[in-house]
Amino acid sequence: MMFKITCFASISPEDLSAALRGLRFTQKKDCFEWQLDGHFFRIEPFKNQSRESLKGYRVFFNGAIDGGLYLFDSALGWLSPSIAGVEYELSHESKNSNDWLNDLSKRSSFKCLDPRGLYMKGNTHLVVVNDKINLQIRSPKGKSLKMIKCLKEVNALRDELKPVSFDLFSIGQEREGVAV
Repeated sequence: MMFKITCFASISPEDLSAALRGLRFTQKKDCFEWQLDGHFFRIEPFKNQSRESLKGYRVFFNGAIDGGLYLFDSALGWLSPSIAGVEYELSHESKNSNDWLNDLSKRSSFKCLDPRGLYMKGNTHLVVVNDKINLQIRSPKGKSLKMIKCLKEVNALRDELKPVSFDLFSIGQEREGVAV
């Protein structure tokens, strides 16, 4: 699973490519990518950019939000980008769309906007689609989001919704401090 940030900055993809070389980003066909120990941070310019001064980018990363924030600040923070959206797609091998819908319907803290799979909690919209939940915060037209606050809100909601799995037979052993 990964986070996705939609942002706009006043730099062309060509100029961004030159700036990212010093940070050891690899330029691939449609993106700039940084990888280490199974974690990645990817910047994808929008296709068919307009000639306006602001260019659109989607930033994807997996792992902890602190690492993603550090890489975002290093790669794009100096451009003071406008943040238009923060998303996270949550799935679990034991849950399908109906399971997610039933789970969300039972929680009183979630507001149902559409019973086909659109809910809201706080500033976060939850969209159930293709056996996954897309957690998303979008900026009001013409405004920019506070990325750190939005990432923390989405991350807290992800932790709240993530099913907890445990082994019933290892509970006694864990209490005694014995590793399984």
